[in-house]
Amino acid sequence: MQITHAIAHYLQRDTDSDAKLSLREKELSINEQTERLFESLKKSFKSRLTRQHGSFSSESESALLKRELSGFINKEQTISELSTSFMERLKKEVDSKGIEINSHFLFFAEESKSQHFFYLFVTNQSESLAIDETLDVTSHYYIDTGATLSGVKIDITEWQKNRAYPYLTQVPPKGNVLLSDTLQELSGFDNCIDKEEATNTFLEGVEAFTKHVPEENIKEYRNKVVDYCIEKEQKDEPINIPGLSKELNGIDCEQFVREMLSHNPKNQEEVIIDRRSLKKYVRFSGREKDLAISFSSFQLNERVFYDEASDTLSIKGLPKVLRNQLLSHLNLENSVD
Repeated sequence: MQITHAIAHYLQRDTDSDAKLSLREKELSINEQTERLFESLKKSFKSRLTRQHGSFSSESESALLKRELSGFINKEQTISELSTSFMERLKKEVDSKGIEINSHFLFFAEESKSQHFFYLFVTNQSESLAIDETLDVTSHYYIDTGATLSGVKIDITEWQKNRAYPYLTQVPPKGNVLLSDTLQELSGFDNCIDKEEATNTFLEGVEAFTKHVPEENIKEYRNKVVDYCIEKEQKDEPINIPGLSKELNGIDCEQFVREMLSHNPKNQEEVIIDRRSLKKYVRFSGREKDLAISFSSFQLNERVFYDEASDTLSIKGLPKVLRNQLLSHLNLENSVD
């Protein structure tokens, strides 16, 4: 993938004052620094658990980004014109709604032979202190790619294909509901999917298919599914069920696809995974005061058994280290008695 266009603007508004908009006229030079910044922002964006997935609204008249992006794709306007139009409209909304903001807006387009993406990152700058070459304390500012990062990613290739699965990803601004709603309105983000429900349905199908997997291969089968899902989730890509079937050794791929689709009420071959739900599939864990318990979900009803009536957890075959600790402790108590 290669950055084809990049530009940055700045919008600031304090309480009881008009917003100040600083617009950059020329695009940013595509150099090593720009590429490092983009990769850092993109990596942070894709790692956020608050990512939401959807598509453009077909009804919203205020979906400015959708309209402007269409013009950019068709080479009817530049990214400078697109971003300026977006920022000027956002300034009006910020003033009319009294939104407090102090952020840089970075617009990027990247492309390869087969893929085309557009990103809008909303970032804050943070101050840090350092000792300079004269041993004085100086202030430096850096772009915060942590919890304050928000923005929108659009898979232009899939959007143009009118694919059924969501091609639009957003990370809402944290702790600023008015700004979040305004950006969603201007971007045209809609049709947000329930990733948790989709993931749980997907995992139900994965477990149902274990009856077709030899017992000695079930652990490897589950691990392969999890590895594939994690790899796709980290890339902000959907799980492709036929593609997953080809990664699983010793199974009937067509039968796997049929079984998985039978558990999907929409009969879709692609699923966007919720990382938190996937973690629950991999492990059960809990902590309370002096008690901490964690075990693989695959051990439930095999080595670990739960009795709901008595709220009791039983473990058959303790880990060797834990067993030795218990025996040592009990022997020590008996010797004291």
